Amino acid sequence: MRPSARDVQRRLALVPYLQSKQGVSVDEVAREFGVKPRVIRKDVEQLMMTGAGSLGGELIDIDLFAFEDDDRIYISNADFMTRPMRINAGEASALIVALRALRDATSGEHLAVVDSALTKLHDAVGGQATDAVEVVLESVDQGILATVRQALGDRRRLEIVYATLSRDAITTRQVDPIATFVREGHEYLDAWCHLAGGQRYFRLDRIESAEVLDVPVEKRAVPARNADDGFFSPGDGGLRVELAVAPSSRWIVEHYDADVLDDSDDVWTVSLVASDEAWVRRLALRSAGAVRVLAPDSARAQVTEHARSALTAYDGTTSATKET
Repeated sequence: MRPSARDVQRRLALVPYLQSKQGVSVDEVAREFGVKPRVIRKDVEQLMMTGAGSLGGELIDIDLFAFEDDDRIYISNADFMTRPMRINAGEASALIVALRALRDATSGEHLAVVDSALTKLHDAVGGQATDAVEVVLESVDQGILATVRQALGDRRRLEIVYATLSRDAITTRQVDPIATFVREGHEYLDAWCHLAGGQRYFRLDRIESAEVLDVPVEKRAVPARNADDGFFSPGDGGLRVELAVAPSSRWIVEHYDADVLDDSDDVWTVSLVASDEAWVRRLALRSAGAVRVLAPDSARAQVTEHARSALTAYDGTTSATKET
């Protein structure tokens, strides 16, 4: 499960605390930080994999014998946590670009924190950091963004009206929010969807309305996910299709998050994940020939069959009249 901001803050505060209280018991640390002892044990295990590098002597050192046998914590080799961070112009530029993206996806009191960090970075590197990179995110309704962040902060359920473009439908769902993140210019909500009965990603610019409910989020074990998990994969119940798209229908690429496989000709070959073959059929038939289904064969055959049936009905003929 992705660590929350509260988890990160606690682990950062834990290092100087443990340095000042060598040999403190796990139970005492848990009482001090207001969490259960098992949470502190997990934090300490995480700290053992943290450091200025990945080589011996670069990681935080914990006395394992005291930790495992006596539930007491002795910490060393963690002085790097208190040293001022040194970065070069290239690293500063990367951080500035990331913070600009974060700023575009942030609202409320968090803006001041991001702006403060940006100012400090600019001041630290002077004019060396590049301003050539501009981060552009899809516009998100600020009211909806604020509502989502409120639900996350209060750990409350959300009711959203969501445009599910791959199914060409609008649905009302109740979701338990987990986190938000930015991927390829879009901000997403990671949440447990009660309608789908599973963990799903929702693009914030496709949420038409959002309301915080007076219902706490349910406690459940959810699998660890990163920003590439769960994006339009056939294993998630979708159908991977390949299409030939004429210039007049290239809006499909952006509208349905399609992957461009070949754009060397006027007619592009693209791939996207749809809910089922019926949706693919509707997309192809309403395009008036600007979209052709290349794969899978079953979807292509379905489009051909329905097009032939439509032409037959238009001509005023039926299979029965043709046989007579």
